[in-house]
Amino acid sequence: EPEMTHSVEVGTEWRFFQSRLGFNLTYYRTNTHNQFFKLPALAGDMYAYRYVNAGDIQNRGWELTVDATPVLTPDFTWKTSLNFSSNRNKIKELHEELKELVYGPSSFSSSYAMKLVKGGSIGDIYGKAFVRDAEGNIVYQTEGDHKGLPAVEGEGNTIKVGNANPVFMLGWNHSFSYKGFSLYFLLDWRYGGEVLSQTQAEMDLYGVSKATAQARDKGYVSLEGQQISDVKGFYKNVVGGRAGVTEYYMYDATNLRLREVSLSYSFPRKWVQKTNCLKDLQLSFVARNLCFLYKKAPFDPDLVLSTGNDNQGIEVFGMPTTRSLGFTLTCEF
Repeated sequence: EPEMTHSVEVGTEWRFFQSRLGFNLTYYRTNTHNQFFKLPALAGDMYAYRYVNAGDIQNRGWELTVDATPVLTPDFTWKTSLNFSSNRNKIKELHEELKELVYGPSSFSSSYAMKLVKGGSIGDIYGKAFVRDAEGNIVYQTEGDHKGLPAVEGEGNTIKVGNANPVFMLGWNHSFSYKGFSLYFLLDWRYGGEVLSQTQAEMDLYGVSKATAQARDKGYVSLEGQQISDVKGFYKNVVGGRAGVTEYYMYDATNLRLREVSLSYSFPRKWVQKTNCLKDLQLSFVARNLCFLYKKAPFDPDLVLSTGNDNQGIEVFGMPTTRSLGFTLTCEF
């Protein structure tokens, strides 16, 4: 049967002060049913797998836009707009024969897996974690070759270590105009969500990262207030590489960046019209993705392995983030 989506959306829009101040608020809830799942075939079937309709995945959230014109004079104008969005995803049902669905890497050689589990969310990242006591403190091994090193929880990717989805997104832009000049800039804020750096894990395994160099110089690794003297054993046998502790390489994706800046100049029309072929002429300097004003992760949280759902929040030897600087010339004939 076809996949079915049921959605409800409620919104309101308000304008004040001759449209110099406006609010647009929307709430939505979407439930997707009858999704396709691949299950093992029943005994006696001639095929290895079968497909069924099942599941109920819910998305609900808020979107808010506030726009204003604080200053409006014949020569100078200041316009600003703020956009807020927040989405919550929940897997309400899968299938009675399906306790979980792995849709990302799940081999023991990989440091993570993406799973759908009833009660969880799309974007949940599973991996290895430290063993902890009832108070949440890391448990350390007391005997054997790895004495003094943290104990690792289970085998494979069985522990939820984070979710790649942000708590909310916020964009705030400003536009200033004075006579023929215009200045525009956009601030982009992402709050919450966790991302995994497999690059850092691999570099730590081979001892070629800044973190391992600093640990060797100090003679220990600091882990949640504890000092571990076996630096090589910690990175090689516990956390480093694809089979290490995923939890150690999860980072807060919160960041604030200057997304775009542009400076434009519109030539006076009386000058332009003297050409007898142009009506308007504008020269602009445009810069995008300039810099981070605040960032916790050691890489750009938007720089993920791919656009597929199975790789959201995962960074594996990605190319560095680039900024672009350029000029544009706009002509109207």
